Amino acid sequence: MIVLRFIHTLIVYIVAFLSTGLFSSLAIISGSFNPYSKMSDWVIKTWARSILWVSGVKLIVEGLENVDQQKPYIFAANHIGAYDILATVIAIPQTSRFIAKTELFKIPLLAQGMRMTGMLEIDRKNSEKAKRTLDKAVSTIKDGCSVIIFPEGTRSKTNAIQPFKKGGFILAINGRISIIPTVISGTQYVFPKGSKIVRTGKAKVKFLKELNADTFDYEKRNELVIHTRQQIVDAFEPEFNRS
Repeated sequence: MIVLRFIHTLIVYIVAFLSTGLFSSLAIISGSFNPYSKMSDWVIKTWARSILWVSGVKLIVEGLENVDQQKPYIFAANHIGAYDILATVIAIPQTSRFIAKTELFKIPLLAQGMRMTGMLEIDRKNSEKAKRTLDKAVSTIKDGCSVIIFPEGTRSKTNAIQPFKKGGFILAINGRISIIPTVISGTQYVFPKGSKIVRTGKAKVKFLKELNADTFDYEKRNELVIHTRQQIVDAFEPEFNRS
């Protein structure tokens, strides 16, 4: 069993490397015409699906009835595994881009592909740059593209959902943009933090009912953060895909 897992993981690494190189190149080409086109969406989703497929991960999506495909949102998701980005970009049924840590934008080719398709880089160590990223995110959403945020800021080392940072919620309030609390379960067991072995299994993305930003103002930003986090905590399934 250990040998088979090792072989499977090696195959995943090889395919992920080749797939990322190929689709990053396609992203540069498609993004040069239109970063938010259906072609760019196809490139991003196909890249994610290829890695999930070779990893042997089945994605379950729930709550699509809560998402108006004609309306852009901020999808606020918990962050428990390396496969969270892959799962969310596939599950969201509309054009969406994520706010990613600056470290990902240092990887050759991948960085160019991300920039050309409208992914947003955030440097959490530089508050001024982070603010500019959030301002740009407002423009992106106003142009009809949803944005994915991980308010915890980094992956949780345990099943516990960490405190949420406020930046994305201030963005929602200032831009009058509705939030979809998004619950990710199971990815922490596919590729556990600190492990180099990929496990087959299931991942689940569940969309909860939207939170209308019009019901909150800047003075109530903490309430919005706490309310969103609590909804995600209540719907999170820590044992999903554990066995």
